[in-house]
Amino acid sequence: MNHNLFSLFTLHKSRLLALSALLTVGLGACEVTDLEPKDSISESAAFSDAGRVNLAVVGVYNAAQSGFYDPLNGSGLAVRGYPFGAAANELDDIRGEDVVDMAGFFGIVYANNITPSTPNNVNMWSTLYALINQTNVTIEGVNNAAVQGIIPTADATVYEGEMRFLRALAYHELLIHFCRPYTDNRGNNPGVPYRDFAINTPAAVERARTLDRGTVASVYTSILADLDIAESNLPATRTGNARVSRATKGAAVALKQRLRLHQGEWEAATTEGAKLISGTTTFTSPIGSYALTATPQGAFPGGTAVTTESIFSIENSSDDNPGVNGALPNFFGSPNTLTANPAGIGARGLIAISPVLFNAPFWSCSDLRRTQLLQATSARYYSYKYKDAANNTDWAPIIRYAEVLLNQAEAQARRGNAVQALALLNAVRNRAVTTATEQYTASSFTSSDDLVRAILNERRVEFVAEGFRWDDIHRLSPTPFSPVPGGGIPSKAQSAQAVIANYNCNTRPSVSRLVDAIPYTDYRFLWPIPAIEVANNPTLAAQQNPGY
Repeated sequence: MNHNLFSLFTLHKSRLLALSALLTVGLGACEVTDLEPKDSISESAAFSDAGRVNLAVVGVYNAAQSGFYDPLNGSGLAVRGYPFGAAANELDDIRGEDVVDMAGFFGIVYANNITPSTPNNVNMWSTLYALINQTNVTIEGVNNAAVQGIIPTADATVYEGEMRFLRALAYHELLIHFCRPYTDNRGNNPGVPYRDFAINTPAAVERARTLDRGTVASVYTSILADLDIAESNLPATRTGNARVSRATKGAAVALKQRLRLHQGEWEAATTEGAKLISGTTTFTSPIGSYALTATPQGAFPGGTAVTTESIFSIENSSDDNPGVNGALPNFFGSPNTLTANPAGIGARGLIAISPVLFNAPFWSCSDLRRTQLLQATSARYYSYKYKDAANNTDWAPIIRYAEVLLNQAEAQARRGNAVQALALLNAVRNRAVTTATEQYTASSFTSSDDLVRAILNERRVEFVAEGFRWDDIHRLSPTPFSPVPGGGIPSKAQSAQAVIANYNCNTRPSVSRLVDAIPYTDYRFLWPIPAIEVANNPTLAAQQNPGY
C-alpha cells in the first residue's frame, strides 16, 4: 500500500465517479439521471481485479476526507474538507464557546442561526451520506470480488472492516448534529435514516425514500454492531503511515469507547477502554502499542502527524487537501505578525482561541500547552496544533490516545473508581502541568462530581481545535454536567472581544459573552434536515426537526 494514501487515488479519481455519484437520496441520488457517468467505470469493473478493488477502498477514505462541497446549494462545487478532512474538527468546535469565529466565515453556525438551506449543515449531511453510500457500495463490491476469487477472502474481510468503521464514524457525526443525545430518554427520540445498502439503482433510490428516521437508540445499535465486526476484522496495526490513515482494530475499539461515553454506559465504556490501556500511572495500549507522547507538542509535529499517540487521522497532502477555504492550519493557525514565539505560520487566522477558555480558572498558567500549542499575535491567540498553512498537509486528528485515557477517566469516575480515574487524568494533564504544587491529588476533590468536572475541563484544554467541544456539549446537555444550566449551547464571545487585552491567565478578566446561549429546549440546539433532502424525500418531509 502506498504510504501516501491519496496519491494512488488522485491519479484515477475521475474513473471512480460511479462510486460517489449517488450522494444522498436528496442532494444526489434523486437528481442523478445517469447512474453510470460517461467518465467513470462501472461498479462491476471497479471490483474486477485486485488493484481496482484496493483503489475503490482507498477512494472511500478520500470521500471521508473531502466530498464535494456545494456553497450555493446547486450552483457550484468546491472541496473544503467535508466531512472529516477538516470540517468536522472546525464545525464541532465553532458550535461551542472555546474558540471564536474571527471573520464571519462560520458566522451562521457560530451564532446558531442555521436554516435548512445553510451550506454548512446541508453539506455535512450530504457528504456524510455520500460517504455512507460509498461504504455500502464497497462492502458489496469486495465481498462479490472474494466470491469470484478476484481477491482473497481474508482481504475482503479487512476491507469490509474498514468500511464498517467509516460508516459508523459517519453515522455518529450525523447523530450529534441532527438528533437529541442518547442520554435524553435513552435514545427514544428520532434518529437519522439508517441505510446499509448501496443506492446505485432506481429501485434502491425508491427503497431509500421509504426509510424513516428510526430512533437514536436504533442507530446506535447498528453503529455498535458495525464496530464489533470492524474490531474482529481489522488488523491490530499496519506499516508506515497507514497505521494511522487506515482503520485498525484499535481505532474500532476507541470509537466504541467514545460511543459508550455518549450513551452514558460507563461500564461498557470502561470495558472497551480496558482493551487499549495497560499500566497504573504510565499507560500504553496492548493493541497497536499506542502511548502518549512525552510532551504536548509531540502529538502535533505537523504534516502527517503520525506519532505513538495517533490512532486514526484523515490524511491530507500537498496535492489533495481542503484548500485555503477549509484546511485546518489556515483556519486555526496564526498569521505572521507576532509578539511571541513560536513564529506565525502565515495562516488566515479565521478561528481564534477564545478568552473564555484562555482565562478559565482550571487552565494553569504554567501549563505547557499554553506555550507549545498556542501562538500569540499582537491581537489574540491561535492554535499551533496545525503548522503547514503553505501546503495544508496537516492531517485531521480523529482519535488520539489522550482521548482514550480521558474517556476512561470519566467512565471510571462516573462509576466511583476515583483512584483509577485520577491516575488516567493525571497521565494526560501532568505532561503539560509539570509543577508539583499544581498537579491534582486525591485531596484536590471533595466529591466524585468534582473529579468528573475536572476531567471534563481537561478535555476542553487538551482537545481545543480538534472538534470535541460540540461532542461534549451535546452528550452532556441532558445531564447535571451540562455547561449550561438545564442544558444547551453556551454563550460565546464575539470576534471584537478576542483582543489581546482580554487574554490574561493571571488576572483572568471576565469577558462579556455577546453571543447568547441557546437552551436545550430551543429548536436551534439541533440542525435541520436539509431542505433539498426533505423536498426529495417524502418520508423525511414529515419528520423534520421541530422549529424548521
